[in-house]
Order: sequence, then C-alpha cells, then structure tokens
Amino acid sequence: MSEIKRRSLLVALAGVGVAGAFYAGVAYAADPRLDDADALVEKAILVLEAAENPGPKIPFGGHRNKAVHDLKQARAQIAKAKAYADNPKNQPKKPKSE
Repeated sequence: MSEIKRRSLLVALAGVGVAGAFYAGVAYAADPRLDDADALVEKAILVLEAAENPGPKIPFGGHRNKAVHDLKQARAQIAKAKAYADNPKNQPKKPKSE
C-alpha cells in the first residue's frame, strides 16, 4: 500500500472514531434546558435570600424560607433528571435490523 493511501486511511479512521465518540456523547447527553432550569432556580434562591422584610419577627411570614426550601428540592430533582437522562441503561433500545 502506498504511503498516501495509508495516510488517507488513517485519517479516515480517525475521523470515524471522533464522529463515533461525538455521537455517543450526544446520544446520552441530558437536554441542555435542564442546565438552564437549574441556573434559573439557583438565581431565584439567591434573589429570595437577598430579599429584605425588616420589622416582622419572621421575615415574609416564613413563606420566603419555604420557597427557598422548595427550590432547593427542585434543584435536587433536576440533578436526578440529568443523571437519569445521562445513563445509557435508560435510553430506548434500538430495534434489531432484520
């Protein structure tokens, strides 16, 4: 085999390998909107924690603290959703070719 053909074959095989690795990563990657949702929930937590309600013994009647608690639980559920989506065992099986 000539040097040019061998080099072309190696480049082609490397390209197929890189494409395969990329496809595998895409196939199991969680929806990027989960990252967006997590960032928005994190921002909501920070904004609520920064909110001030001077005067009352219990700021905002305790509702702010409950909202922060619930949002932290939402972040935990988002993390679980991402982990589920990224697990290859949870992906639909491809039908066998006949």
